[in-house]
Amino acid sequence: MSDYNIREAFEKIEDELIDSMMRNFSRHRAEETKEGYNWTQWQAEQLKSLEEYRKHNAKKFGKRFKTINSKVEEMIRTAKADGNASQEAEILEAVKDGFKAPKKPSAHSTAEFFKVNDRKLDALIKSTTDDLKRAETAVLRMSNDKYRKAIFNAQVAMNTGAVTYEKAVDMACKDMLNAGLNCVEYKNGARHTLSDYADMAVKTANKRAYLRGEGEKRAEWGVSLVVVNSRQGGCPDCAKYIGKVFIDDVYSNGNKSDGNYPLLSTAIKNGLFHPRCKDSTSTYYPELDDLDAPLSEDEIKELDRQRGIEEKQQYAQRQAERFDRRAEYSLDEDNKRIAQTRADEWHDRADMLEEKAKKAGNSLPESVAKSGKSGIINKKTTTVDANNISIIANSSPTIQDTKEFLDLLNNNSNDNIKRAYKNYSSQLNSVKYNPSGGCYRSDLKEISYGYPDKNQLADGRSKFNILSHEYGHFIDYVGVFKNLNFREIDAIKQSVKLSNNLIKNKASISDEFLKALRKDKSALSTKIFDSTFRDDLFSSSASAGVQDAICGMFGTKRTKMKWQHKDSNYNRIYSSFKQLKIEKDVQKVYINLGYDASNQAKVKSIVRDYETASETWANIMSAETCGGLELEYVKKYLPNSYSSFLNIMKELK
Repeated sequence: MSDYNIREAFEKIEDELIDSMMRNFSRHRAEETKEGYNWTQWQAEQLKSLEEYRKHNAKKFGKRFKTINSKVEEMIRTAKADGNASQEAEILEAVKDGFKAPKKPSAHSTAEFFKVNDRKLDALIKSTTDDLKRAETAVLRMSNDKYRKAIFNAQVAMNTGAVTYEKAVDMACKDMLNAGLNCVEYKNGARHTLSDYADMAVKTANKRAYLRGEGEKRAEWGVSLVVVNSRQGGCPDCAKYIGKVFIDDVYSNGNKSDGNYPLLSTAIKNGLFHPRCKDSTSTYYPELDDLDAPLSEDEIKELDRQRGIEEKQQYAQRQAERFDRRAEYSLDEDNKRIAQTRADEWHDRADMLEEKAKKAGNSLPESVAKSGKSGIINKKTTTVDANNISIIANSSPTIQDTKEFLDLLNNNSNDNIKRAYKNYSSQLNSVKYNPSGGCYRSDLKEISYGYPDKNQLADGRSKFNILSHEYGHFIDYVGVFKNLNFREIDAIKQSVKLSNNLIKNKASISDEFLKALRKDKSALSTKIFDSTFRDDLFSSSASAGVQDAICGMFGTKRTKMKWQHKDSNYNRIYSSFKQLKIEKDVQKVYINLGYDASNQAKVKSIVRDYETASETWANIMSAETCGGLELEYVKKYLPNSYSSFLNIMKELK
């Protein structure tokens, strides 16, 4: 059984747990219809099924877990043996080529070392299998908890009388189907499924066992120098070690007296061979080997670009799997259909990115060698560091948050977004972390922001959605853009002598962006009450920005979106016009501009576009910064506004 098959085995168990749960819900629907249960009886029957579900799973999967765990131990021991055999063949080949080994193998001289090595291997096996056993227990416990919670939530939803049984169950199970049985929590707070954790744990253990096998054979020959291999597709975090020689004091029994080289343990402590690391070492023979030069800055940047593509592909794959679960297990046919459509879209995107990642990996050496001609990596791109955005970095709750945000920016393919942060953030007077929400105060140049809650994160929202949204407002206010026109806004100002305090010329209310926004408004006007359209929006919190724009365009009370600002927010400017008693003067301006402003309701709707544009701009800035499903919704439903945003950002000085 390979590490791939281990993942597959756990995925099958996870699918069976969810499938069994959803079958019970479906079966009890049929019984309720046939026998006329009331909801109290239904809940009692479901709780009875839960107890049977728990006992059945513990018995059924306990045996399968035991079988898998024994295979894991076998795999780790095989990996060590493979490393040992591979290294012996390599050393013997080097001896033929003239390498003079410090000593020949002697079982007597190194017996104690091998005993220690065996104890370390046994400890690795025990640690890996013990961790898997804890995760296996956790997945059964979580499936029971999710079932119990779904029973309660389904009854609450059904008691309202507003939804069908199928929709009630789908709503109750939505979080579980979105995230899967993510029963393993890492120390950084990230949650992972059993299959994903097992994949990481087993691959890491196999790699360490293989390295231990190699090291054991080196120690037999008295060899301890290793070099980190130059290779395609490695991780940028470890690129600094490529081509460097180390004394292997971890696996090959080396020590400082073996040469004027750093210890491998120091590199490992600093991140080399981290979980899922793609790097490896090979034995270094000083009299035979010519060292490759360390990677250049351009080569490291290319690796970083390649990793960015891989991360996007992995994200798309996770989204595809998420919607696959909802398409497979939802009870309501409309929900199944919508989820399948989204799953197909994400599978297509994942396949496209996978192909792109392969091409990036295959082209790495050539692109580096021919960078002067190919133009692949010689194009200068903006890099953002903590000093560039110090006022934001200093507001982060943790150093890890700052690192994640910098990675998000630097992996962004839109250089204009990076320039916006690098060149303008110093103009902010204050940035504060506020768990209760976010806002931008233009008069103070002050941002406050929080993070979406865990349910919203699982439902597609980015961790940095709120921060980048408020920063979008900031750029809208202070950004200096070339080639923007304000014919509409200037006409109002000149007619009624308005000050900039009421309406400031900014990118979001330029003629260019307003024209694009109104095109999207016209296209959406025929869809806002379509059930398929609304189901698509409500299927994920990632559509919050689009829902917000729709509320601005057509009215919060009218559209009843789940994510919104109050109507009073969108109507602020018109309310000011009314207070100043200039609404009729503004009406004349609109008529002169050729707008249909035959009554004040239509004037109010046109004026409302200004606040709508402001929020839409910030939402698009957030989506373009964070990417993922948020950006997919923007591209799908606000295509003209998105295109205009990209063009305007190109003109940011």
